[in-house]
Parts: sequence; structure tokens; C-alpha cells
Amino acid sequence: MPTSRARRTLALASGRALAAGEDQALSPRGREDNIGRVLLDHDADRFRVVDGGGAHNALNYDKPLEDQTTATTCNPRDDFVRTSGGQFTLGGERFVFAGWNQWEVLEAASDAPPPFRHLPLPGREHIVRVMNEAVRAGLKVVRMWAHTITRGHAAQVSPGVWNEEVLEGMDFVLDQARRRGLKIIWALADNWYPVGGVMQYVEWSATASKHQDFFTDESAMAIFESTFETLANRVNTINGVAYKDDATIFAWNLANEARCQGCDAEVMQSWIERVCAKFKTADPNHLVGIGYEGFYHESSGRRKFRTNPGKGGSRWAAREGQDFVRNARATCVDYVGVHVWPDNWNYDGVDNQVAYIESRVRDAVRDIGKPFVLEEFGYSVTDPDDASQVVANEEGGRKTPVRDAYFASAFDASLEAARAGTLSGTLFWHWYDRGVGPGKYGVRSDDSTFELIVEHAEAMNAITGAPRSC
Repeated sequence: MPTSRARRTLALASGRALAAGEDQALSPRGREDNIGRVLLDHDADRFRVVDGGGAHNALNYDKPLEDQTTATTCNPRDDFVRTSGGQFTLGGERFVFAGWNQWEVLEAASDAPPPFRHLPLPGREHIVRVMNEAVRAGLKVVRMWAHTITRGHAAQVSPGVWNEEVLEGMDFVLDQARRRGLKIIWALADNWYPVGGVMQYVEWSATASKHQDFFTDESAMAIFESTFETLANRVNTINGVAYKDDATIFAWNLANEARCQGCDAEVMQSWIERVCAKFKTADPNHLVGIGYEGFYHESSGRRKFRTNPGKGGSRWAAREGQDFVRNARATCVDYVGVHVWPDNWNYDGVDNQVAYIESRVRDAVRDIGKPFVLEEFGYSVTDPDDASQVVANEEGGRKTPVRDAYFASAFDASLEAARAGTLSGTLFWHWYDRGVGPGKYGVRSDDSTFELIVEHAEAMNAITGAPRSC
């Protein structure tokens, strides 16, 4: 059951109250006395309608939170994304998109306690604000984690024991996306964080002890598969639609950046084939993607693995268990997705990033024949005091010339491939609402990078003649 702390958030933020038809309107002053979180970054009125005008992207506080849709993507809300050869289709037409990754969404949707980052507003207000701004910018798809990463606020507390507060937050996110025609890719587990991640399943298994066991241990795999079955069969408490029947979901990622370091290529291949088949059995309506970087394994041969990242001939990426073409050719994997991280991989300049994208697009066309998505890419702003990386702009945001160069190069390479029919979508890493984060990688809509994002979305939509919004 929801905690008393969650109950003290704005009454309009409760999906249950809204679903019951209660007339809950936002107060211009936000009812700060009812907010369970201390507003540390800014006063809430910085984001809200004020006398004589309104803040950027402010919500309408004469309406309940559920009724804040300002525009839609124009996507058919009840049609599932499908594949046809190397293309996605939606409503029988080719579907090409630009979108974004969004971090810690279920924390925000369920009013997570510290150490989750503090927010200026109740988390659901930030979620609605970002969705509204995304739709107006022409973005059509968002990728999110289907779990939390915050200790003490796990979605699944132990095998089969769930935090209903988090699940109702997921209901809210899905319902809000549905209202706007946004499509969501959900990542089921994470390689890097223990809560909801690979090591969580290892710890839950009595027969597993190390990270690599996630891919081979029968108990760990069974718990993971059961996790997905629970989510697929969940019925949304707001709109009554089972997740497996909700066309708002674009696809499921098996895991975010799954790696099996030092493993034979057969280990991850077998895991992909088994888990993906289980996903399809539980939910035949939705697409499945792997959700990783797309490295080649050492066993693939030098011609292939030399296109991996690795300075000075390093083979680190070839030893992470992935095998790009072989993995993506698994029958039940519906599309090809790759991630590129130029600073984490010690790339010097944008050329290496472009070469990686182009090599994976080329191999996908030649050897796989499925839709291709640049599923994650980003660049860190590591030193906020370094004027060569970041300076204030006239909008109160940031100019980030180094990051902008990497985003521009990724967008240029992707757009060229999309126009040639060999790439179908891009998802940048990652978006924060104004006043939140931004951490090293976060992009906010008053940053110079966001101008590139809007331009790219416009160009991607133009390929199929899709309007920016409706």
C-alpha cells in the first residue's frame, strides 16, 4: 500500500483519485504544505502559473494533473508498432522517429525518498511537463526503465513481492503517454545498478554468486522471467488496460546494456534466445529489442571486432559477451538497437562515433535485415566551470559546444541513414525537466543541445511527412 508520505503529495497526483472521478485541481501555489518532498532547488512557483502570466511550460492549475495534455504526437493511439522488413510501421505506414531516454521516471512517479534526487515539484508534475514539451518538439518515442534504481524504493522488493506505489507510478506514466500518443520502450533490468538490475537477480538466487551467473543460473533466469510476466499481465489501475494489450508500449528491452564479461559468445546468445522467447509467450503483442551497445565478440573475427571501441588495439569490448549480428538475428528479436558512448569509450573527436554508427547500420542492412535504432547516445559535461564545455546562455540554460558537436554528428549520420531507409529512430541520452539535474549527461530544454534535438526531430518527421504534433 502507498505510504503516508506518498499520500501527502498533491492530491491530484494520485491516479486512484483521478480514476475515481474526483475533481482535483492544481493550486497555483502548489499546496506546498501537502507536498511530501522539501523543495530544495527552486521555489515551486518558478515552474507554475503566476499572476499576469506563466512560467515556461507551466501546467494549468485550474485542471487536474491527468488533464494537462496540450498536444498529441498524431500517432494512432491504439495501433501497435510493427515491423516490415527493415522498417517499423504504425497504422500501416512507415514509422520513423526521434525521441529520448528519461532516467529515474518511476522514482519521480512514485515520490521516491532520498537518495533519489530532490525535485522542485512533485515528480508527476515533472513527468507531465516533459511529455508536453516533448510532443510540442516533435518527439514521438521515449525509452525508460521498468524498475527503480533507488535503494529502499525498489519496484520489486523480493521475488514476487512488489511495491504497489511504484507500480501505480508506472500506470500513471503509461496512461499519460497514451493520452499524448507517445510510445514507450521499457528496459526490464540494468547492467549497472543493483536495484532492479542484473545483480539483484543474482542475489535473489540461492545458486548464483557473480554477475555472469545472471545469464546461466536457472533460478536467476526464472525470477527474471517471472518479473516480466507480472508486468505484462498487470492491469493499469487508471485506464484498465493490461500492459500486454497497451499499444502505448512500443517494445521491451531485455536489459539495459547487458554484458557477460569474459563469457563465450554462446552464453549471451542462449540467454537472449531463451528470455526473448519467454517474453513473446507472455506478451505476443509487443516488439522485443536487446537494449545493449552492439559490440562484436572475439570469436566474430578481427574484421568485425576491430570496429569495436578500444584505444590502441584494446579488445575490452570484444570480451563483454556480446556478438552484434548473431545476437540481433535471433528469431524473436524484432529490431536492432545500439548505444554509443564516445567519452566513456575514449573516442578522440566525432569521427570515431560516426564510424561506429555507420558500421553497425551497414552490418544491420547486410546481415540482419531488421529496423535499426540508435537507442542511446550522449556526451558528458564533466566540468561545469570549464568555459570550453559549458557557459550560460541567454535563456538561463547552458551552451555546451563540445557536447553539441557530438550530438550534431550523431544526428547527421542518423538522418542520412534514415533518408536512405536504413535507420528508423534515434533516442538521445537523456532529458531532464528544467530545474532538475542535470548531472553529467542531462539535457534540458533551455540548453543549446535541445535546439539540435528539435531540428533533428523536424527532419526525421519530414521523411514520412509526419506533423510535429496535433
